[in-house]
Amino acid sequence: MTAARSPRRRRATLVAGVIATVGGLILSGCTAAPEPAPAAFEPVSVNVSVVADIDAPEGPVSGGGEIAITGLGLSDVTQVLVGGVPARSITVIDDTRVMAAVPRTPDYQPRTAEIQVLAGDTEVPELSTSTYTYSALTPVDRQLGYALSHWENYNAEFGNYNPVGGDCANFVSQTLLARGWQMNSTWSSANGQGSLAWVFAPALEDWLASDASLGLTKLDDTQRDQLKIGDIAFFDWNFNGNPDHVMIVSDIVQGPNGLEIKVAGHNVNRDFRDIDEAITIDHPGSTVWYYSVP
Repeated sequence: MTAARSPRRRRATLVAGVIATVGGLILSGCTAAPEPAPAAFEPVSVNVSVVADIDAPEGPVSGGGEIAITGLGLSDVTQVLVGGVPARSITVIDDTRVMAAVPRTPDYQPRTAEIQVLAGDTEVPELSTSTYTYSALTPVDRQLGYALSHWENYNAEFGNYNPVGGDCANFVSQTLLARGWQMNSTWSSANGQGSLAWVFAPALEDWLASDASLGLTKLDDTQRDQLKIGDIAFFDWNFNGNPDHVMIVSDIVQGPNGLEIKVAGHNVNRDFRDIDEAITIDHPGSTVWYYSVP
């Protein structure tokens, strides 16, 4: 641990060993007898918690990477923070090794994040500062990175359809393009003008449901455990069975009453809108269904 590290990073219960005193000759002139040596002390155990190494070079901004932590006294580790965000889970293998599942970044943007290892509220000291590199490595990374950059900062390249009925499908289509989908004769946009399937929620769903090559799976709201970040959510506000709105899944959180689904989209510009709030408070009695994207 270097001198530059802050005091809060010092967590070591170091019980200093007692140094045995060895009797020496105390000479008084040349004739003094040696002092008797004191009795030897019993060894004192030392209890140390320290992080020796963290193997965590790089991972996706959407999370899912894994950190391997090695050191001493790690059986008391209760939490690992990556950029201040708790790991999705930690597994204490033994006193020398801990594994942590890396969380997503708050905004799905690349960054370098400091890693902190905690035992209760106390930080376990490290022999050197450890960091984790978040990069846009997957299609979902690119989709969500785009969504969190443009959920309120509209991209002029694709126009703004709010004045003519809503920009929700236009936004979702942009995120799918960022994910790596290819435009075609049915689904496309050029010079701020999109096809019907690009800009109109019912037409977008008709295309998603009819094109088997996309490999999508339709799910209802009872199947939340099958959802993934980047999936597509359609809403029926008017109780007629047709979609009035569409957004993408931006987060999935385990709440006190089950999985909480957060979505990003345009019209009412949101990055992490709660679906339960949308269908019970904002639009009471409305319904939601999903398309799972492979």
